[in-house]
Amino acid sequence: MDRVLEIGGYAAGFCGRLFVQSGYEVVRIEPPEPQSATTSWVSPDAMDLYLHPNKRRVRTSDAGLIAALADQADIVVAQAPSADAIEDLGIDQWRSTVKVAITPFGRTGPKRNWNAASSVVLAMGGYTNLMGDQQRAPLTLPGHYPEFQSGTYAYIAAQAARIDGPTRAIDIGMLEVVMSLSQFTTVMWHCAGKVRSRHGSDFWWVVPTNLFRCADGWVYLNIVPTFWDPFAMFIERPEILLDERFMTNDLRMTNRDALHAIIDEALAPLTRSEIQQRATDARIPLGAVLTLDDVLADPHLNGRGVFQDVTGPDGESVRSPRPAWHIHGEPAPQLTLTEIERG
Repeated sequence: MDRVLEIGGYAAGFCGRLFVQSGYEVVRIEPPEPQSATTSWVSPDAMDLYLHPNKRRVRTSDAGLIAALADQADIVVAQAPSADAIEDLGIDQWRSTVKVAITPFGRTGPKRNWNAASSVVLAMGGYTNLMGDQQRAPLTLPGHYPEFQSGTYAYIAAQAARIDGPTRAIDIGMLEVVMSLSQFTTVMWHCAGKVRSRHGSDFWWVVPTNLFRCADGWVYLNIVPTFWDPFAMFIERPEILLDERFMTNDLRMTNRDALHAIIDEALAPLTRSEIQQRATDARIPLGAVLTLDDVLADPHLNGRGVFQDVTGPDGESVRSPRPAWHIHGEPAPQLTLTEIERG
């Protein structure tokens, strides 16, 4: 297997995690100072346990040692806050076959040296415009969406470059990653001239597509026109099929409040399991909102080994999700977080 060198923050860390899951030997260069709790949505220890098991971790700022490790690696994934910061690492001089640079705005262009937190990238990429309720302040996505998606792109691009053969330098800009994933926004704008705005859980353009309260939680419905007739049977309100307010999706958009009130009344006394059974019988798309305990106990996820116990240097173990794939027929690796070496 190729040897991988990982340098940088959560994007590089997630990319390295994907390589570990594939059986690669990954060496991580830790920053001179540990990342503070204010830079993460969870504690630094939790991020370490999630991102860095089965990596050899070296804390150093020695440029000569980093260059030597890079020259020995087949793939280098380096994340930095700007184009100049990437170049200051010496990446262009390293002899690695594949070198991946991850920065907020890429290594070229007028914003190449702008700094940006993930929330800024999300805003510039159009996501913040979509998140939250109408007439209220915008929200942001939880977690580290731009970083983890950029790490995924880095992993795919590096693998493709190794298959291709020649030496490759890959330039990943987080803003472009986020924009490439805004499929509903870009398609609506380019194909229909519509600009999406904030509507909370209501998808707006396809009605009803929303979150509804039930007796023991919440369910989410997505009823495209094809499912309108069985949906009326599902909520046991066949009369809505003859209601002139709801004859087409455009009319349902216009009269969404009245339709939502009918759905609220129909679902409020039912439990999630009762609603799921009805949805199965009617063959309509519906998802029950699960609690964390529901997710951890899900028989399908456990049957596929989605959760693994990760052991830290102190001997304590925590349950952690693994990536959403594994090598078919092979056991998942045993994950252990090692102590950081000093370089």
